[in-house]
Parts: sequence; C-alpha cells; structure tokens
Amino acid sequence: MRNEFDYLADLSKTDLMRVTIALAMETYALADRLRGLEEILAARGIDLSALDAPADPAAFDEARRARRDAFAERVLRPLLP
Repeated sequence: MRNEFDYLADLSKTDLMRVTIALAMETYALADRLRGLEEILAARGIDLSALDAPADPAAFDEARRARRDAFAERVLRPLLP
C-alpha cells in the first residue's frame, strides 16, 4: 500500500475554481498572443515550420526557469495555505 498525499483534502471548491479560472485565463492569453505573433510572422514570409520541432527541456536557462516558477506561483497561489 502506497502512502499518497491527498492534495485535495483541505481545498475548497472555490480554491479549485480559482486555479481553474487562472489557468484558463493564462491559456487563452497565451494562445491569443501566439496566434497574433504567428500571423505577423507569416505575413512577413517567415517559415514557421520549425516551431513544430521538438524542444529539449534541458535547454531551459535560468531566465526560463524563473519565468516558469513565476507562472506556477501566480496560477497555483490559491492552493497555498
């Protein structure tokens, strides 16, 4: 029998909805901005096919890690005690 932590035991539905809404807002904002950027680049004749190539997670530098951590903090804040 594994001893698993129950992450949801002490969370209210309101906290879970705050996280869900924050993620939805972030996702929409990113998708909208990316669409706009791709439209601008394509209109200027830039080949975007390289965007579909796999990215190496090990390539993350310190600035990217900091942005990732800031994102996680912003979105998951409602889950913190």
